[in-house]
Amino acid sequence: MVREAKVHTAVLVTQGILMVALGLALFWVRSTMTNILFEATGCVVAVLLTAAGLLLIGVIDAIGGLALHRGHRRELRFYLFFAALAMSIGLFLWVSPFGSVQLLAVLAGLQGLIWGGWDLRLASHLRDHPRERRALRVLGVITFVLGLLLVIGMEFTSQGALLLLGMYVTYIGVHILLIGLYIYRPWKKALPKGTHVDSPPGTKLI
Repeated sequence: MVREAKVHTAVLVTQGILMVALGLALFWVRSTMTNILFEATGCVVAVLLTAAGLLLIGVIDAIGGLALHRGHRRELRFYLFFAALAMSIGLFLWVSPFGSVQLLAVLAGLQGLIWGGWDLRLASHLRDHPRERRALRVLGVITFVLGLLLVIGMEFTSQGALLLLGMYVTYIGVHILLIGLYIYRPWKKALPKGTHVDSPPGTKLI
């Protein structure tokens, strides 16, 4: 069980760091848009950076799924599904002539609406954990609002859409990091002194 928690934590922390780095990179790209030529170049760079980030996330998900012990078919399918989804979107953005900052904003916004709704739904089931419930509600509302703003990103200029996109990606990176650290902490504390974290055999996280 602790081994699986370690795998989930490693995947989430790695993806969180990657998302934060991508968000900061998008802020930097936006700062270079000082004229029409740089704005056009910056939009292309932003799309390619996001596509590369999605491809890396897909690879990380695939590695995380394969790192689990045998018998975790449900989690393996979960990881491989999101790996395929992230890599498919990344490849589309990389090769498609229709890729734009506005399209990125809309895609991120749809993801934000789904994620925010999931946070709020999960919070409603945490009646015995008031602190976590409040935290998830706050995170869910913020994610939902950012997603809603991004969905209307088609109406923004490239710089405005990129600003919102950078904020959202950075925020989601921090969100993922917090989830990853929260998953592993209880299992680490539950181990008796002198016990190796990989010692419980044949257990499942779910």
